[in-house]
Amino acid sequence: MRTHLMNRAPALADEARIFSVRLDPGDEVMEKLAAFADENGIAQGVFEAIGGFEEFSLARYEVRTKRFVDIPIDPDQVEVLSLTGLVTQANDPPVHIHTVLGDVEGNAFGGHLMRAVVQPVLLVSLTETVHEIPSHHV
Repeated sequence: MRTHLMNRAPALADEARIFSVRLDPGDEVMEKLAAFADENGIAQGVFEAIGGFEEFSLARYEVRTKRFVDIPIDPDQVEVLSLTGLVTQANDPPVHIHTVLGDVEGNAFGGHLMRAVVQPVLLVSLTETVHEIPSHHV
């Protein structure tokens, strides 16, 4: 097992900051998280969230072609069952998200979140990291 201390004692200058971020109805997730990180000087971080979306698109990463391929899903309102991601200002785009969503019938589906509009809310816990985060896909 390997471990790495992720948070420092409050007296140290390189302490990782932890943010609680609430996105409201109509907010576009990728845009808002990228802007928040930029405005707060967050070069890299990890986050998790719960909430819901009214519009979204998912994709899967095709290793052979090194491209994202759309996953065709067409429900209206979905619940965010799990959402995890990275912010790395050195990458384009700077926000990379994996998610599992649930529809009104209880079906679950997941993949890379390419776009999402919040409804009714998305509650995000974002932790700035002091160590380098590697590239999303090689």
